[in-house]
Parts: sequence; structure tokens; C-alpha cells
Amino acid sequence: MFPLNIKTIKELENRYYFSPMKEVLEEKAAEIGEKQALNYLTEVMQAATSKVERLIQARIKNGIISNADQARKTIAGNGFQGLVAYSLIKLQEKKLLNPDLTITLKPKKHPLIEKYAAIKVGDDIQKPDIDLLIYHYPKPENYPVIIYSIKTSLRERAGQTYRWKLLMDIVSSNDCKTIKEKYNLTYKAIDNFKVGFITTNFYNEITNPQQKGMLKFFDFVYITKAGKWEKPISEFSKIVDDLNAVYR
Repeated sequence: MFPLNIKTIKELENRYYFSPMKEVLEEKAAEIGEKQALNYLTEVMQAATSKVERLIQARIKNGIISNADQARKTIAGNGFQGLVAYSLIKLQEKKLLNPDLTITLKPKKHPLIEKYAAIKVGDDIQKPDIDLLIYHYPKPENYPVIIYSIKTSLRERAGQTYRWKLLMDIVSSNDCKTIKEKYNLTYKAIDNFKVGFITTNFYNEITNPQQKGMLKFFDFVYITKAGKWEKPISEFSKIVDDLNAVYR
């Protein structure tokens, strides 16, 4: 397994609030298997809520934090992103995913993003909102880079990533010269990017017509709830087959 993935696992296990989620996830994986457990990450988060709340209240009592509501929001977002990365890396350990895939959580100024995903709009730079970055290392030229936006709600920044994807499609096209000139768009299309979206769908927004229209801009759309979903939505366990197909 790539050393950065091992580092990510260790960092997640050292997070103060991640332990209850990890425990529930491991119980679910032992019950139904690691791959199928991906379809229950929403349930895992909900089942860990009471344990996480006790940790929050302990920190409130000790004066470490003062705003429980803000803590809950931050923990939910970061916890979900952590569960996604943790689950995928654990699947690598079970040899269900290619061990040469680098799974990078919350990449900040990653060279691949700086080099391949920055689109100039006049004097400004547009980049996607990235919660997870996956690529093969070493990276063959014909292998794509996949970026994921991971949200507990579609009311969050999901729109930022799909707008970037639309912008990427425009600047990469040979048929959008007028639009590129109008907005002074410049980009040298030198790599193959795919864009995915992963959500808990806590608020049952994903089936709303307006939201479904937005989802069509993504190459992959996953929901961490078991069930039958209409395209382009898939259960999260399908990410295993998708990644193994992309990175044969």
C-alpha cells in the first residue's frame, strides 16, 4: 500500500471524534463485509451520534470548546469524509482495491491539482472543491485523476464542483471558442480528470428534480445508503467496481 495511505489511516485514527464512527463502521463491516458496509456509512454516522455527543459535551465541560452546534457541523462533515477515505484504504488492505492507488484526503495545493485542474478566468484562477483525490502511483499518462466532492448535504458546496466540471468541459472542447474568448478562459488540457460526488443524503435532497439535474455533471454519483437508485446515482459500494475498471 502507498505510504501516504497508511499515513492517512493513522491521522484519522488519532482524531478525537473519529473513534466512535470507526467502531460502528468496523461492527458493520464484520456483520456484512467491508464492501457492503460502504452502503451504510450514513447509518454508521447516525449510530455513532450519541457517542460523539458525549465527547463534545466532555470538551464543553472542560472548556476546550464553547460552541457545541458548530462542533457538530464540523464533526459531521469531517467525519463523513474521513469514513469514506478510511473505508477505501481498508479495502486496499483486503486487496479489493488496487494497492497502487493513492487516496488523498483534503489535498491542499496538491501538485496534480495545481498543474492540471487550475483554469484561468481572466486574471483569476478557478479550482474544484476537492475532498478526496485518487490517482495511480506511479501515474501512467493514460490513467485519469479522480476528484471527489464529499458532502453530508447538497446544500453545501457541491455546486462549486459541478460548476468547475462544466467549466472544464468548456475549456477542453474544440467547439466552445466563442465562450472561451468571451470569458477569457485559458487552460491547457494535458490530463484526464474525472469528477465524483458522494453524499449521505441526510435530508433526502438527492431525488429532488433540481438536484438531480446538477448531478448529471458528475462522472460518478454515490449515496452511502442502501437501496435502488435511479441513474446517475449508485450505491456507494459501486465505487469499488468503478475504480477497478478505471485503474485496471
